[in-house]
Amino acid sequence: FYEPRGSRVARRWGDWVRLDRDGAELVLQGDGYVRSHPHYFSALIDRSPRGTGVEITVEVQDVEAVHAAAVAAGLRIVKPIQDRVWKARDFRLADPDGFFIRITSPLRHEVPAGE
Repeated sequence: FYEPRGSRVARRWGDWVRLDRDGAELVLQGDGYVRSHPHYFSALIDRSPRGTGVEITVEVQDVEAVHAAAVAAGLRIVKPIQDRVWKARDFRLADPDGFFIRITSPLRHEVPAGE
């Protein structure tokens, strides 16, 4: 899911993978470790969606282009693209495990002509 969206595998060991996208890292852990060790996720490992309460935020230069690519790829967009009061434009999608991913760009302040 993440590699076609610009992340690259920086390291893989066992059922763990560390992804990198322009210096931002995301580490994903497979189910095997959680099932075989005491872990705070152990009791919930089989719940779906898994991402309840988690939001991953990715700031990009051109949120419109990323949104268009997400639509073209048929990704599950769960919040439409829109301007936010905190001076950002964003949309939200869900990965296959249900993790909420906010793709955002700061709004550009445009100075009206003559100012």
